[in-house]
Amino acid sequence: MKPAEIRNFDWLYLGSIAVGVLGFALNYGTLAESVSAELTASGMEGAASGFLIGSMLVGVAINVVLWFLISVLRIGFVKWILMLFVAWGLLSFGTSIASGQATALNLAFGAISSIMVVAAVYFLFQPEATTWLAQKRGDDGAADE
Repeated sequence: MKPAEIRNFDWLYLGSIAVGVLGFALNYGTLAESVSAELTASGMEGAASGFLIGSMLVGVAINVVLWFLISVLRIGFVKWILMLFVAWGLLSFGTSIASGQATALNLAFGAISSIMVVAAVYFLFQPEATTWLAQKRGDDGAADE
């Protein structure tokens, strides 16, 4: 059975993905206008919608794979890879705040998602979670009968 820390990681990490998708959906119009203007300047008119949706799908897929590798397959070193992604995400979030180009709604969803993912990673580095990740999959410490 998963320890409480891993269950907390599951809920917070998957919740942060859901918050990100919801934020994307609610900010889609603003994002599409911004990306469309940039792509038009590059000569790639009309590609904004596909680019945005494709980027979101790839991002969600990467996040779900990282969650699966940690929470289901119990590959402990992946938590360090996740930590690098989280650090990059926080740096990108800080850059978007500093640029002043992000909308308040986009920043709110970004902040909520960032707080959730940082809390999720925190739980991965707790002693019980570290011990659980170090065990072989299927070995939950229960006595065989």
